[in-house]
Amino acid sequence: MKSKDWLNRQKRDFYVKKAKKQGYLSRAAYKLIEIEKKFHLIIDSKKILEFGAAPGGWSQVVIEINPKTEITAIDILDLKINHPQINFYKDDFLNFDYGKKENYYDLILSDIAPNTTGHQSTDHLRIATMLFDIIELIDKVLIHNGSFITKIWKGSEEKEIIKKLKEKFKLVSYFKPDSSRKNSAEIFIIAKNFIK
Repeated sequence: MKSKDWLNRQKRDFYVKKAKKQGYLSRAAYKLIEIEKKFHLIIDSKKILEFGAAPGGWSQVVIEINPKTEITAIDILDLKINHPQINFYKDDFLNFDYGKKENYYDLILSDIAPNTTGHQSTDHLRIATMLFDIIELIDKVLIHNGSFITKIWKGSEEKEIIKKLKEKFKLVSYFKPDSSRKNSAEIFIIAKNFIK
């Protein structure tokens, strides 16, 4: 999408306007609010690992829902929120040292995405590659019965991602929030009850 078209769409977008009015850093906040209303995973989480955390819309929602939880947020871009319960690391998640955090988190959140090319299958393959890397990390960082929420753009690698998650979690389901644009290939995968 051309940058001018994107700007025009943003100006008209109901959730962009709503986010500004309510003080959220991104419209993505509403997606996580809807996910939580349906699945209730944030409310009881004590330690959360968040991939692709910038600018901080999801972190804001997490702290609102569960002010006592502790978030480890990772992104190569800056987080635009400061909070004592958020430990932010400006780093590539592939380079981050998880050594001291083995089997530490009870919930992993991923709103991570590559810069888009506008070519749907290429963009899908790029986000899928990131998700395969995150799925490899799950064994190291997630506690028994933990959960994983991730964004995916629909495409050819989707079945393989679901297959891998079903090997690790008892329950795996799709969810398309109302706040996700209808014409978007974006969908969320909710994986519950990690099998250690």
